[in-house]
Amino acid sequence: MSESDPLQAGDATSTELPPATRRLLRLVYIMGVVLVLLFVALIVGIIWKANHKAPPKPEPPPQTLNLGLPANADIRTTALDGDRLVINTGREVIVVDVRKNAIISRIAAGP
Repeated sequence: MSESDPLQAGDATSTELPPATRRLLRLVYIMGVVLVLLFVALIVGIIWKANHKAPPKPEPPPQTLNLGLPANADIRTTALDGDRLVINTGREVIVVDVRKNAIISRIAAGP
């Protein structure tokens, strides 16, 4: 009866895997180990970043902008629209970019 039992008859040959399957199985194990190592490296990197913060940069001093107005000039009106500041002196209109701290244009109002 033991000769007709398929489990006992092919037991030695059925447990061996073909060489291609063994290589694929070895590759799966290696990729699993690499995946675990990369996950551990990610966690270590996050902890490292949390504990080693860069010191805050000091605030730069405020910049001044010289409009080049004569000493007796009056500023009659100003208007702010977004990043643009318009200054009216009566003789000219000056447009200043507030973010860049630069004069964009000067428009003469009269002689």
